[in-house]
Amino acid sequence: SDAPCRLDPEPVLTSVVYDDDGSVRRDKRMGAGDVIELNYDHLLVTVGTASRSSIVPGAKEHCFNLKTSQDSKRLRTAIGEALEFAARPDVQEFYYPDENSRMRAREERRRRLRIAVVGGGPTGVELSGELCDFFAQVCRSPDGAYQRLREDVEVILVHGGSELLPSMDRELRGRALSALEDQGVKVCLNTRLKEVGQDYVAIGEKGSDEVQTIPLAITIWAAGNAPVPFVKELLSQLPPCAAGSGGRINVDRWCRPPAHSADAFGSVLVMGDAACFESQSKYEDSPSALPQTAQVAGQQGSFVARMLNRGYDMQTTPPGLPELSADQAFSVLRLWLVFRGLEEAPGFNFLSLGLLAYVGQEEALNQVMVGDVPLFNYSGKIAFVLWRSVYLAKQASSRNQALIAFDWLRTEAFGRDITRL
Repeated sequence: SDAPCRLDPEPVLTSVVYDDDGSVRRDKRMGAGDVIELNYDHLLVTVGTASRSSIVPGAKEHCFNLKTSQDSKRLRTAIGEALEFAARPDVQEFYYPDENSRMRAREERRRRLRIAVVGGGPTGVELSGELCDFFAQVCRSPDGAYQRLREDVEVILVHGGSELLPSMDRELRGRALSALEDQGVKVCLNTRLKEVGQDYVAIGEKGSDEVQTIPLAITIWAAGNAPVPFVKELLSQLPPCAAGSGGRINVDRWCRPPAHSADAFGSVLVMGDAACFESQSKYEDSPSALPQTAQVAGQQGSFVARMLNRGYDMQTTPPGLPELSADQAFSVLRLWLVFRGLEEAPGFNFLSLGLLAYVGQEEALNQVMVGDVPLFNYSGKIAFVLWRSVYLAKQASSRNQALIAFDWLRTEAFGRDITRL
């Protein structure tokens, strides 16, 4: 029962150390390579965020994250090892002659198949639904590889709020809760995560001193974000007014952070989760930072790419087309921009197209809107079709679209690949 069934959830971290003269020194013992210096015209900061798991004792050391492809590989391996361990003969009741040993084997097998997901936002809800789909397929009868473990699997969703998916409309929040509970997910609302250990979590209801300890195998953090070390380092090189809410970097309407000098202003552009871009809708009394979502990051990336491709002078406010000398080549693009009245770059405006979330069993939640105008809400199978359509349409290339579509068809026809690499 003491055999491990998981890998270390945290990757090896490298460190950056600055000498007294300001030069960079990397610690070779931490697996760091040589340092090179690159000159740039524009530095585009799109580093995203890291998991804010350090706020709970033990979470940073024992929780799996969902930020990078390496995180997903480690989680996939850990789930595969948990299934393999739970299928071993020495955790089955028939292996032992006495009742006490049978009970301990049963409890250990169920512990190895108990997974806690921390966070009831879109990531935590979608992950819980996907886990239910995965276990339902690999444990189904008669062709599931782990069909004897069907009754032992348990997924627990821990959320500190009173409702799941707080960014969605109320009717969709209730639908998310009922859909997960129908699949057997144990949803703990108004619940705080107190501590995380290698084989347990301690949770407690808000406003109560009572703590419940749950033995389990895997804890997955999907609760909050924190700035990556690069953002903290960049903020140290910028004026104090560049520090925004949540450790993000304040930017203007053209995604430019403040700078110490006019020459440096406009050379750094910050987008996505690292940027604190304040916007105010007609229904709000005061401006607020845009949410840290892929929809915002995608629109900001396209906006900045257009500005750079058009050759705007990013040091001026607003950025405008630079003056051309008599000997410079004729530019059709410049004439086209002047004809359209785009001698100066317009500021970024975020257009919200709604929210999507998958809840398992080929059901999804869709909140469709254009800007501040809500259009309609869908839930169920029809919403699932729209969710998958948007997922495919957002892929960067037709090659990726074909590969993902083929993977969905293969999974429907032959089941999920549970090979452990």
